[in-house]
Amino acid sequence: MPPLTAPNEFIVIDVETTGFKPEEGHVVIEVAGQKMRGQSIAEQFHSLVKANRLLDPKNVEFNGISEALLAAEGKSPAEVFPTFRTFVGSSVLIGHNLLFDLAFLNMHLRQLGLPMLENQTLDTLELAKRYLIIPSYSLAAVAQYLGVAQPAAHRALADVETTRRVFLKLVERAIKVGR
Repeated sequence: MPPLTAPNEFIVIDVETTGFKPEEGHVVIEVAGQKMRGQSIAEQFHSLVKANRLLDPKNVEFNGISEALLAAEGKSPAEVFPTFRTFVGSSVLIGHNLLFDLAFLNMHLRQLGLPMLENQTLDTLELAKRYLIIPSYSLAAVAQYLGVAQPAAHRALADVETTRRVFLKLVERAIKVGR
């Protein structure tokens, strides 16, 4: 039997959505990922996704993604999600509150008849709760506590970059405490 080895390829992912619950018809309007080999970014994915519903003005204010932006730059779900699924492959997925992202991504994949994401995962929210004692475990709060700059919150690619840096800091911390 070959020796067990730690994966050296990870993909950090994030989505922006029209709301909080895919079962209520909310959808992904932006998806991003960074493929990491070691600590380096090997490849990147980013796309806006056209929505099949009107956007809530509060959501537009929250993430800055407007209907005009989606009309100009968004692609259809049938174009985005198969490409994203191929990009992800069988790599270990990293995200902050990853179950949220996976619920939305798997809904879209299921609607398109594509295999769902059942990859191994590492959730920086869970890692932060394990290694940090802070009042809030939001991505912004964890990043601030760890000294990770967060240039633009609530956009998928910016949040992927922040999550990647938070993950690397949390791994350093885990190594220091030896677990």
